Amino acid sequence: MNAIRPPSLTPFRTVITHFEARSGAGDDAYEEGVWVLFACSSEQWLSCALSNGDVKLYDKERLEPIQTYTHGQHLITDLQAGSGPNMLIVSGMNGQVALYDVRQSSKPALTFVLPRNEAALSVSLGYDGALAAVAGAKAHVHFFDVRGGGVLLGSYQDSHTEEVTRVRFQSMMSPLLVSGSEDGLSCIFDTSQPSEDAALKSVLNVQTPLREVGFFGPSLEGVYCLTGSETMSVWHHDSAQRICDFGLDLRTQLSQVSGGTPMEYLVNCYWDASQQQLSLLAGNHAGDGGMFKVDAGSISIQHLLLGGHRGDIRSWCALAPGTFATVGEDARLCEWNTKVGSAVPPNNVAASERTKQNAAGGPIRRNKTKTPISPY
Repeated sequence: MNAIRPPSLTPFRTVITHFEARSGAGDDAYEEGVWVLFACSSEQWLSCALSNGDVKLYDKERLEPIQTYTHGQHLITDLQAGSGPNMLIVSGMNGQVALYDVRQSSKPALTFVLPRNEAALSVSLGYDGALAAVAGAKAHVHFFDVRGGGVLLGSYQDSHTEEVTRVRFQSMMSPLLVSGSEDGLSCIFDTSQPSEDAALKSVLNVQTPLREVGFFGPSLEGVYCLTGSETMSVWHHDSAQRICDFGLDLRTQLSQVSGGTPMEYLVNCYWDASQQQLSLLAGNHAGDGGMFKVDAGSISIQHLLLGGHRGDIRSWCALAPGTFATVGEDARLCEWNTKVGSAVPPNNVAASERTKQNAAGGPIRRNKTKTPISPY
């Protein structure tokens, strides 16, 4: 029996974020150019971080460029919308974190730098934007007083043993913070507590270096974890219990339920509170993608994303109900509209019964004709 082909989407709109001369030719010529590493959005704008250190800001309604910020010649490691509709925060390998007010000039409204020349690998805002948590390359999580001029308030130094790759507050108003690290641990902190020992609420032993973490669930009681070996698990953070491990063969199973379209890497997850739904985006090296719905014991295909990108998809973000944007290594920004298409077929990926993971799982990205740029 032939596999049921999932409904497919083509881009509603596409923007080329960067133009430059190419010395190469053919399908891989884009690899010599600038990549788009991250994307985020607010109510009015969409922003993306480029591999040359630029941050591009677009009007979300028309996708017309508004502003370009230059974070220097250092790789950007994270990009997040701020507490208000006009704030944008960026972290970089040079250890600098910059907060931009999009109503003002191209210069940042505030900058601060991690101590001891430590690279800033991720940033997240909490306490209504008053507190910035910054993940460090020396296994530390640092906290800065944003409204107090970027003063360093303190650091967590003992919970991780290797570089912290991602930090995310539960919400802009919540004191709960999740961290992910190369040491294979994801830690949950209550940052309202006076010390690191008191703040550490639970430790999730994922056992594989972590690339992305985040909260989900009706009360944001869950945590999803994506690893550098392209595996995924979901947890209940308060009890530190694993809800589901989707196994080392997740990409193979995603490819099967995608009607044979290969899924070679995982991009990231997004929790839609209005729909009470956790979505996973995966992709392949030809630029195609798949949007999947994640349930407690299975993952089901929703849409194939075809004809948008020519290279790996690096990031995605929601724009409005039914629409989202993807960015990738071809310097393209694509907008997708899920309201166009047919009903979702009942193709599911059953969760693996495995309770343990290891570092094997295949390459994160394909081999490049130039030196790869680390996502960290």
